[in-house]
Amino acid sequence: MAIMVRSLSMFSLGGIFLLISPRLRQDAFGAIGSGVSAMDLYAPYSYIAGGILVFATMVFSFYRSSQAR
Repeated sequence: MAIMVRSLSMFSLGGIFLLISPRLRQDAFGAIGSGVSAMDLYAPYSYIAGGILVFATMVFSFYRSSQAR
């Protein structure tokens, strides 16, 4: 449960920053847009690789935070 709360709070804090800062929002959406256009050049393999990368990052992050210290 603590892992879910931690990840939810990180996403909500990032969302709040995007809401209050138009310059940051413009930069973030511009970077995402250019990344998507670059991925379109190599579709569908780039989308598959991107999905695998996001999934592996989430598994690694949640696995490390749930281990005993």
